Amino acid sequence: MAMIDFQNVYFSYKDGELTVKDISFSINPGECVILCGRSGSGKSTILRTVSGLAPVFYECFLQGKIEVDRQIPAELESENRAKLFGVVFQDPRSQFFMNTVQDEICFAAENIGVPSKKIREMLHEVSNFVGIEGLLSRNIDELSSGQKQKVAIASSLILQPKVLILDEPTSNLDAQGAKTLVEIIKKIKGRGIAIIISEHRFDVFKEAADRFLYIDRGKLNKIWTREEFENLSDEKLSSLGLRPKMVVKNSNIHVKTDKDLLLDIHSLSFHYKKTREGIDNINLQLYRGEVVSLLGNNGAGKTTLCKVISGLLKENSGTIEYKGKISNCNLRNKFCYFVMQDADYQLYSDSVAGEIVFGKKVTEKLKQDLIESLNAFKLMALKDRHPASLSGGEKQRVTLAAAYCSDVDIYILDEPTSGMDGDGLRAIIKWVKLLAEKGKIVIIITHDLLLAEATSNKFIYLEEGEQVREMEI
Repeated sequence: MAMIDFQNVYFSYKDGELTVKDISFSINPGECVILCGRSGSGKSTILRTVSGLAPVFYECFLQGKIEVDRQIPAELESENRAKLFGVVFQDPRSQFFMNTVQDEICFAAENIGVPSKKIREMLHEVSNFVGIEGLLSRNIDELSSGQKQKVAIASSLILQPKVLILDEPTSNLDAQGAKTLVEIIKKIKGRGIAIIISEHRFDVFKEAADRFLYIDRGKLNKIWTREEFENLSDEKLSSLGLRPKMVVKNSNIHVKTDKDLLLDIHSLSFHYKKTREGIDNINLQLYRGEVVSLLGNNGAGKTTLCKVISGLLKENSGTIEYKGKISNCNLRNKFCYFVMQDADYQLYSDSVAGEIVFGKKVTEKLKQDLIESLNAFKLMALKDRHPASLSGGEKQRVTLAAAYCSDVDIYILDEPTSGMDGDGLRAIIKWVKLLAEKGKIVIIITHDLLLAEATSNKFIYLEEGEQVREMEI
């Protein structure tokens, strides 16, 4: 008996075109299925219909049969839905209610009246299971994005659901975190839990996934077994808009001279007042045309370092010299453009095109740059859409297109391929190389080694806020 039965389903959001078109599939207990496809193809919508979030929380047209454990998700009471499903959204912040990690994980169990003694036992088991015992007393707002993702996963598992739904679960995780997630998935498969995942990074799941469902413009076009998917060539993956297994490594050789030194960082330190975490004694010299990947585990200090470099945070000690002169936060704000990991923080306009040129002086060059950016990041068909209506990967492409239209010396990209499909990855690689050719410095905070190897001539490794290694290619 299938745990998830999805038959002849049609779906569209209110007053919109069909997002899901006559899709049918089933998922058995203990089976792990990956939904793959280009950004905006309908993967997240399918997850919402399986969980009952659509149509309960989204006005829509829905036709067809959707049953989970022989029940219709949209007709379940909230308590029964919470027991049946564990759901982790692409943006974990959107599902948090409490301040501390411990309270957040326990929230669902407390909400349905589980006895406190039982809750403590469940908390211990699930936090140990996910590997976040050391975070239980922490404030959620103080966690890195990857740590928040783990908290969301633990929260979704505490009631031991029959179905686990994950939307881009590896987008914010470091290599060890992704490996831990896969081990968790393998364990819960053994408990008979059905797992459905929307994902763009497939390699990490090759040990756990049973089938891959390819969604193309709202239709289910291909179904592969794990073995069939692994045998797909990079050429085939690229033609489908999926991420390749390998990319051509950066072969640019940058000959440095003293006059090319653009950013000189000496003994830079910053600590947050509450946690005292941050960065210590960072020393970097960055030259025109360099592409630098900042690597390290979640919470290592990568984003904090870049916020200081860009002037979003004021250093406690040390100096940052720009073109040979010590620069303050206001000056650094002018010569740096920071593309945040969470695209929602940088979306203000009511259209994609308006967002890309937001706050910029309209000139003929900007108009030309707008057209180029819409084409480069495959946004032309979305230019009149409201950014809030886009998928996570599409939003990320909008923020990158806005950066494309900005003329600064230093670009900082925080996990730019988070939620990004293969087409988006290739567009970013092309754009980063173009910036380097123009003499710009690009700093990439990433766990995506495909992106790092394809673009960067220097790797900087951070560990617990300290610079532990620097390697030039």
